Amino acid sequence: MSELKQTRFTRGRVAALMTEATGWALLLLGVALAVRHLLGTVTLPGLLAPAAAIAGGLFAILAAHVARAVFDNAQDTRAMRLAQRSAPSAAVKTSGLRAEPSLRRPSAP
Repeated sequence: MSELKQTRFTRGRVAALMTEATGWALLLLGVALAVRHLLGTVTLPGLLAPAAAIAGGLFAILAAHVARAVFDNAQDTRAMRLAQRSAPSAAVKTSGLRAEPSLRRPSAP
């Protein structure tokens, strides 16, 4: 990867970290509100706000994990493409189609 500057998606990872921290805060807030309502009188409208906070927190945590997975996937794909560029004979020619990249090493003559 010395050809090009390595991309680490720093801003995206920071945004994912902030989203995850917000999700955990929402989750904890929802649990605290639910416990407070359960210790008092239990009504369905009273439990809707804690349930929404818990669901929102779980969704934010999920979104942060998905974002990090996408960044890791993009980084790995970029590394594979750079490795293929360094070995141009690794392309396989298919009949009637453009050359498709192959991860197999060419056989020695």
